[in-house]
Amino acid sequence: MRQLLGHKFIAVIAVLYTIALTLGSLIRPVHLIDDPVTYLDKLLHAGAYFGLTLLWILWKYIKNKNEAKIVTQKTILTMFIVIAVCAIIYGIIIELLQGTITNYRTPDGWDVLANTTGSVLALLTCLLYINKSKMLKSKF
Repeated sequence: MRQLLGHKFIAVIAVLYTIALTLGSLIRPVHLIDDPVTYLDKLLHAGAYFGLTLLWILWKYIKNKNEAKIVTQKTILTMFIVIAVCAIIYGIIIELLQGTITNYRTPDGWDVLANTTGSVLALLTCLLYINKSKMLKSKF
């Protein structure tokens, strides 16, 4: 029961995070600091999509563990890649929506690149963590 609650809790957090990211991407922007080079903006994009991808990967990983499904390393890799690709497609859709349904935002290819970078980094982080934990378990 406790594990199921953890799985559901992460699902709720992931959904709320996705909704907040959608709303934050489509509402009128607030300029907190003047960053003429926009590095901070791109770091925020990468961080937001790192968090998005990480939450959904964590949810799927815990869900499979709770259901006691036997999953191979190849299956885990496939699941994680599908989630990362979905996050990247989501980011592209958001950028397109910024250009079509708002008149105060414009789509930006650099934002897509930053979003993609964040998702790929989350994917790699999760894969490294899982490989490292499996190596540690096999040693002890």
